[in-house]
Amino acid sequence: MQEIVETTKMSTRGQVIIPKDVRDYIRAEENTIFTVVPLDKNTILMKKMDKKKLLEEFRNIRSNIKEKLSPEEIANEIRAHRKA
Repeated sequence: MQEIVETTKMSTRGQVIIPKDVRDYIRAEENTIFTVVPLDKNTILMKKMDKKKLLEEFRNIRSNIKEKLSPEEIANEIRAHRKA
């Protein structure tokens, strides 16, 4: 594994720029999705997500559900959950 050490800082809006050398190494392009997990108060972990694999996984989950909800029912459930 190539050793790359870069620094970055967070903007006033909470945005963090991933340095170009790191983006190139992990082959991250515009609109790449990352999962961000805090390990402790000083350490975060970012994992690049593969959109195609994620979509496939969601489709597999959906195909295994016996009772399928309509898009309107899903939107209603989301609204109800957000209010709670």
